[in-house]
Amino acid sequence: MSGGAGPLVLLPGMLGDATVWDGVVAALGPETNVLRTRVDLDDSIAGLASRVLDRSPARFALAGHSLGGIVALEVVRRAPARVTRLALLNTSAGAGSPAQRAGWARLAERVGRGEFAAVAAELARATLPAVRRADPRLVSRNESMAGTVGPDGLLRQLRAQESRIDLHPSLAAIDVPVLVVSGELDEVSPPALQRDLAEPIRTARHEVVPGCGHMSPLECPGEVAAHLRGWLAR
Repeated sequence: MSGGAGPLVLLPGMLGDATVWDGVVAALGPETNVLRTRVDLDDSIAGLASRVLDRSPARFALAGHSLGGIVALEVVRRAPARVTRLALLNTSAGAGSPAQRAGWARLAERVGRGEFAAVAAELARATLPAVRRADPRLVSRNESMAGTVGPDGLLRQLRAQESRIDLHPSLAAIDVPVLVVSGELDEVSPPALQRDLAEPIRTARHEVVPGCGHMSPLECPGEVAAHLRGWLAR
């Protein structure tokens, strides 16, 4: 499916692991050559982007969810000739608001006090829309992924969040096919943020998944895969 686009490199979000993409990859089918890369092993966006570039082929398609989308934007900024197309799910290009930065600092403080399990359990629900927070399957999947990342990984991710810069000035230079995906019910990265992200990019298409929240690859894998198939075929 990826054809001339090269392999499809997939990046999860904060407290996510490679399994967040399982349903999407299954829906894409075996003809899509997929590589999955972690985003919890470095403590800056720059470091995470360098890791992606070091572990990816010379040319590749790139899709990132949430924090993975922020890393994907930095990858494209650093090495535009290597990325054949870009998909950004439930993410933004901003440096983080004062409220976000204060929230990341509080989370880091709590994890440092040994409260990782409580933080992971809270975020497992908070990243889902209100209508799905009682879904035991989704909550369990979120908690399991958080366990893979662990407290040290989360602390690295929170430091990486603090290192974010405003990437809006670099968006207009992107000239590969771009897919921006929003969840209609996303309270973490509302669709308005994705509209702001897509608007400066001449090649971008913005798609909103109805009834879906922040964890779109987990909540709505079939719909996400359908949008990715169209993007890979562009």
